[in-house]
Amino acid sequence: MASHEFPSSIPRWQLEYEAALNETDHKALFKRIEVAEAAILARREVLVQSPDGFAERQQTKLALDKLRRMKKEVLKFS
Repeated sequence: MASHEFPSSIPRWQLEYEAALNETDHKALFKRIEVAEAAILARREVLVQSPDGFAERQQTKLALDKLRRMKKEVLKFS
């Protein structure tokens, strides 16, 4: 498996999200949040097509909300 691939059992967006949540370096945090948001938004586009995706769509919404709060509270974005 190449280093940029992720295990199929955990969605890529969730791994990126968790990496952002666990980032302790404020200089790296902005990039982690950007990557996580992009992965979440890409996944949401796929989920719109899926009748089974309701629960994961809810999870992605909560994750995006949390990332936006982190940008505001931790990185002091307005």
